[in-house]
Amino acid sequence: MTMEAKLKKQLQHLDGVEVDWNVMLTGHTSLRVGGPVSCLLRPLNLAGLQTAVQVLNKNHHPYFILGRGTNLLVRDGGSRAAAISLESGFSQIEHLDSAGRVKVGAGIRLNRLLRFCLKEALSGLEFIAGIPGSVGGALRMNAGTHAGEMADVCEAVLLLLSDGGLSRLSGSQLRFSYRNLELPPNSVVLEAEFSLTLSSREHIRDKIRALLNTRKDKQPWRLPSAGSVFKNPPGDFAGRLIEAAGLKGIRVGDAQISTKHANFIVNRGQARASDILALIQLAQEKVAHEFGVQLELEIEVVGNNHNT
Repeated sequence: MTMEAKLKKQLQHLDGVEVDWNVMLTGHTSLRVGGPVSCLLRPLNLAGLQTAVQVLNKNHHPYFILGRGTNLLVRDGGSRAAAISLESGFSQIEHLDSAGRVKVGAGIRLNRLLRFCLKEALSGLEFIAGIPGSVGGALRMNAGTHAGEMADVCEAVLLLLSDGGLSRLSGSQLRFSYRNLELPPNSVVLEAEFSLTLSSREHIRDKIRALLNTRKDKQPWRLPSAGSVFKNPPGDFAGRLIEAAGLKGIRVGDAQISTKHANFIVNRGQARASDILALIQLAQEKVAHEFGVQLELEIEVVGNNHNT
């Protein structure tokens, strides 16, 4: 029995885990590009996730957390890794006290969390308005805007470690930085605790509307994208540098550096991951040549150019 056959036999009989094989990620990423993964796992509970990770590690099979695929570029050749979605089993929201502390599962979509906050008149997370993705992904990249970031409201995270154990990080243990949360290697964010404040629904709704209007004015909404492609370099903006380099609106195939915001790459219909990667490389080379600035990716790139 080959390693792949042995792994498949072990995974398909796990309790509390749904498995699909050889899944194309085109429909699971916001860019709508990318090849297949070996399997897509959907744990329904913590025990299922722990067992699945244990099996993958035992077989030395790579894996990654898919989230909502909104900050992810999968190469055309796909990946032999397993993708894990936490949406099915880790989407709970729980009040911890009457003062505004809540516990939130990592698989919850950000727009659902924001609707909960509006309903419960809890303020502090308005800055996620219009940000796609899940809580787990937003924590890992310390998602945010000028109006705030996850570090401002997160007071604890619960992790699944690579050895199957659990670890709770809080306070000074949470090492947030610009678009990053430093975590143990191969750990998985399971849930987070947020410290929010009681407010009026009208006040929260007004802040959400203002932020959404700003996003619609400045960012491409109607075409598939993965949000900001590059991190802003210290003291500057990636979009400004790319536009100043004369690349705004340039296309490779059906991939285009957005005419609305140069730090966005959009899929105009039939783009391939290779088209997007070509624009990424062009932007990095041109900005480095013109301004001496090395643009660092904000999105995550996984997979191979060829399906091997």
